[in-house]
Parts: sequence; structure tokens; C-alpha cells
Amino acid sequence: MFNPAHLLNLGGTICFLVAILHVAIIIAGPAAYRYFGAGEDLSSMAERNSSIPALVTAFIATVIATFGLYAFSGAGEIHRLPFLGPVLLLIGTIFGLRGLALPLQLYFVMTGSRRVQPREIAFSLVSLLTGFCFLYGTKLNWDFIFN
Repeated sequence: MFNPAHLLNLGGTICFLVAILHVAIIIAGPAAYRYFGAGEDLSSMAERNSSIPALVTAFIATVIATFGLYAFSGAGEIHRLPFLGPVLLLIGTIFGLRGLALPLQLYFVMTGSRRVQPREIAFSLVSLLTGFCFLYGTKLNWDFIFN
């Protein structure tokens, strides 16, 4: 039988995997920053052993891990976090909006008007899936989350 909390658990798991990926990027260094699209400025700073790229990336990893904690809280796996319902809706909206780059990316691929890396499409798909897990999981667990 389907448990509606599974969607929030999946969303939380994805968030933790993405947070771990960000930590791995810090460890791997400048080439990883470039590959994952951090931009030339951050990649160059990482090459010069600046602490800024690691701090920025660690901050992002922390925020995304916190998103995962909210998903697990909404699924009832951990204690109730503050402002649970509105925060879950906000997180789902953030991921959903990021995932909405997918149709434009697919348009670019089909028309050949701009080169799109397969990883860009994968990032958009993961974002869209995560946003769906948060938003629909929140809807399915509405009574638990908002009581």
C-alpha cells in the first residue's frame, strides 16, 4: 500500500544526496566546480586556494540538507520543525521553479539553437522531481503537516 509520506522521504533523500554532492565538489576542487557549473569566478578562486568557493558551497550544502530535514519532518520521521507547512511549500516551489528550466532546455536541444549539456537536463529533472515530491507530498500529508 502506498504511504503518502514516501514522497517527502524521497524528496528529503534527494536533498541529502545533493548536499553530499556539494561536499564532494569542495573536496574534488576546481575541476568539479567547473563541471557542475559553478562559474569561472568560483573555479578560478578555487584554483588559487581561496576559501570563498568552499564556504559558499558548504553554505549551499547546509541549506539543501536543511531542506531534507524539513521533508523528513513533514513525513513524520523526525520531530516537527518550525513553520513546517509553509516551509515545505516554499522549498517545493523553489525546486519546482528551478525544474521549469527543463522545457526551455529541451526546446534548445530540439531546435539546436543553443548547446545544452546532458547534465543540465539531469539537474532540471532532479529539481522537478524534488519539487513534485515536496509539493505533492505536502498535499497528501496536509492534515498531519498543518495540524
